[in-house]
Amino acid sequence: MPRRATRPPPLLAEFDDEEREAVLSANRAFYRAFSERDAEAMDQIWSPTGAVICLHPGRAALHERAEIMASWRAIMRHPESPKVRCMGEWVVGRPGLAIVVCREILPEGQLMATNTFARHSDGWRMIGHHSGPVPPIETAQTASGPTRDRRKLH
Repeated sequence: MPRRATRPPPLLAEFDDEEREAVLSANRAFYRAFSERDAEAMDQIWSPTGAVICLHPGRAALHERAEIMASWRAIMRHPESPKVRCMGEWVVGRPGLAIVVCREILPEGQLMATNTFARHSDGWRMIGHHSGPVPPIETAQTASGPTRDRRKLH
């Protein structure tokens, strides 16, 4: 009888507290580097090797580390580059891989982001960033009263 291929472990709702905090710390370091326009810190956050991807809103996907870092340097150098605040972080993953979904708050709107991290010997490193526009978290009033926001992450 042929053997069945082994399945990867199911996604975990959360890591243990220590691992979850390490992933969140890496995610927050990413937003700190972005807001403080710190290209060196941004370079340290991204994985130095392996597959990486970055999708800035409205742009083509970037698959090479060098082009991803060049895009971040250009964004951070731009005088009108916004400061971004992250909120509503939600972490899922399996050993060695973590995904953080969060809301990016900018002065002129909001984005949702998916940030992917891989575990390296020196900690969690970003291997993917994808953000895009979403409606603001506030909900509209209807004739029958307020509507509930069903887009909450948890």
